[in-house]
Amino acid sequence: MDVLTKGMNWLGDLAFSLLSVFSPMVALWIISAITGVVMLLIWRYTSNQAAIGDVRRLISAHLIATRLFKDDLSVTFRAQRQILWQAIRLLGYSFKPMVIMAIPFVLIMAQIGLRYEHRPISEGQRARVKVTLKPDAKWKGVGDRITLPEGCAKDNNDPCRVESLRTVDWRITPSRAGEYRLVFGSGDDKVEVPLVVGENFTRLSRLRGGGLFGRLLYSGEASIPSTSVFESIEVYYPGRSTPIVGLDVHWLITLLVLSILVALVAKPVLKVNI
Repeated sequence: MDVLTKGMNWLGDLAFSLLSVFSPMVALWIISAITGVVMLLIWRYTSNQAAIGDVRRLISAHLIATRLFKDDLSVTFRAQRQILWQAIRLLGYSFKPMVIMAIPFVLIMAQIGLRYEHRPISEGQRARVKVTLKPDAKWKGVGDRITLPEGCAKDNNDPCRVESLRTVDWRITPSRAGEYRLVFGSGDDKVEVPLVVGENFTRLSRLRGGGLFGRLLYSGEASIPSTSVFESIEVYYPGRSTPIVGLDVHWLITLLVLSILVALVAKPVLKVNI
């Protein structure tokens, strides 16, 4: 998994560095348009285009039949049954390309989410950091130890332990902008996570560790070693807003809508049957 995420991070950093001449919102539009074309090409080369085209023509023919013979109930019902059957066939032909498309789409979505889902902590803003320990972890000596860099301070009442949930919470307040490395644990079992402070548009990984799905979506940091007492470490960054014509539209909605619209526009140009 680390090899995959490292490669995707490299490609994501390269893509966003090339788009750095644009504003983050324009960059999102460009990536959404490219995603739509890429998904369309994947569909074209992984689906049975001839069969999908035949099914589409049969559906059109039966729709015309329902209009021409609307006074003949037997013909109308027979045409409607055929429309339903052809729709089921079309769904069957769509299953394979949809499954194949899901893999690159999730990887692209994860890279975009690392940059658009959250923003860095502001100077002087308190950041919550949650440490989750493994079921057999020791609470004292390793799991509740933290080493802060210069410029960061923890709350005097921390840490806050919830043994039933195996969590240790910290509240960290940075005094100035920059990227800090928070070190949890002690001895041979130490895990670092970054705390990014400022107004920069940058890649942020809210979670380090966790399950397979968490590793895939929050791929900015390497996995936690299997021998560690730490299961995951989560930094609660604020959500990032993406305003469009005065509305705060979530980046995922923008990605889906624009990629679909571009795919529909490019479909006749690339001669793709959907």
